[in-house]
Amino acid sequence: MAFKIYFNKKTKHPSVSLSSEDKTRWENLEMTHHPSKKNKYIIVVCVSLSGCSQSYVRKYIRKDRKGVKGKLHKNTKLDYSSENRIVIYLKSHKKR
Repeated sequence: MAFKIYFNKKTKHPSVSLSSEDKTRWENLEMTHHPSKKNKYIIVVCVSLSGCSQSYVRKYIRKDRKGVKGKLHKNTKLDYSSENRIVIYLKSHKKR
């Protein structure tokens, strides 16, 4: 499953886009390079033209309006193991 990274206009951070059946909402996971101490995050590796970097994905599925979705980060992708970590989180989240 190839996740795409878009710019979120509301949070002003990149977000991992999730496929959703609802066409009026955009489901995403917020990304950051500097996490806060209170929130739990998934550690991911982003691969871009300049090399690899470590980022954090917040363990919270945001449901924003479609107008919040910004431009696609064309040259930035997630590492295969990072995508697996997100899939495992999504499966455990849906069981609750």
